[in-house]
Amino acid sequence: MTDLDEDLPPGPPPLMELARQLVTERTRPRQYLPKGYQKTEIPRDICSTKTLGRLESGRYRSVNLGTVLKLLRFYQTPHQQADHIARLAEASKAHDWSSHYATVLEDRGWYYQQCEDSASYMLFHSFSALPSLIQSPAYYRMIRDTTEVVFEGEFDWAEGLEFRMARRERWISSARPAQFLIGEATLALDLGEEKGEILADLRQVAMLPFADVRVIPFSAGRYDLKSWSLNLLEYDDGEETVINVESPRGSGFVPFDSARGRFFSGAAKVASGKSIALEDFLQ
Repeated sequence: MTDLDEDLPPGPPPLMELARQLVTERTRPRQYLPKGYQKTEIPRDICSTKTLGRLESGRYRSVNLGTVLKLLRFYQTPHQQADHIARLAEASKAHDWSSHYATVLEDRGWYYQQCEDSASYMLFHSFSALPSLIQSPAYYRMIRDTTEVVFEGEFDWAEGLEFRMARRERWISSARPAQFLIGEATLALDLGEEKGEILADLRQVAMLPFADVRVIPFSAGRYDLKSWSLNLLEYDDGEETVINVESPRGSGFVPFDSARGRFFSGAAKVASGKSIALEDFLQ
């Protein structure tokens, strides 16, 4: 990437997400390549190291879809994922990218999972629900049993539980440090007959040496992050921090070095400062 490229502002969300996903595909573990490919290992007939660096910067707006597809074939990206990334490339070049981007957003799919599984530190915030990474089977059953509106199409609750528990076990096995900030509203809600088991499991999670489970009490009043659910993922190898946010006003991935990204990272620190340890809250 040239100095000129480095001076460019971050691109629109689909361009930033495209860049992140290209990095993830290049570096994902393979049977004989546990750390994936280095940039210099990409064949020159696909693209130069300089071009690849530009594509992975999130600032290079002259994205060539053909080059992206060649990279994905070389990475042996599964078809469904390759199609998703290709549509991101198309959205990044559209004049009105927002309408195109909406068609390729995914709900906690493979891309987010890859980001989470490779993170060295994680921070989660939710005002009125347990972050999904530490939801127990009892909490999930409570959600299932209190859901009154029927989903359109088929929804497999058993499969959903299996997915969440596998994700949680991967984190616990990795012993990666994580902080969980939950609003007092999460525990003040009627948790039903599962309450005892839910709280017992939450206490066990909080006892893990790498888990910091904290509660933001009602007495803290309003705080900047209150209306947002936040997932913040940091990495040891210099990769950019990933921020994923959700609220009624919008959701998606936010560039860490953008003004919006600095707001969320700063708001997370403020929220953490207002919190107390779960064990102290439950006394």
